[in-house]
Amino acid sequence: MLLPVFSGQKYSYSYEPETRNYFLHDNEYKSHAYLQGDDARIFRKEIERIDELPEPENKTGLLTENAIKFYL
Repeated sequence: MLLPVFSGQKYSYSYEPETRNYFLHDNEYKSHAYLQGDDARIFRKEIERIDELPEPENKTGLLTENAIKFYL
């Protein structure tokens, strides 16, 4: 079951705990990607790095949206 994790202005992603996979998509559902294996692991590390940044840089979610856009 996919759990919604992040919903930004243009991009969002969900996480599947049983498989540790990610579903990334634009908010119009015109493009999407299902990340598994190494891709999911790399994406998770990138999101963790963004989450550890001080508040002003991460507050708007733009860095998270840019990470999602990279995979789409």
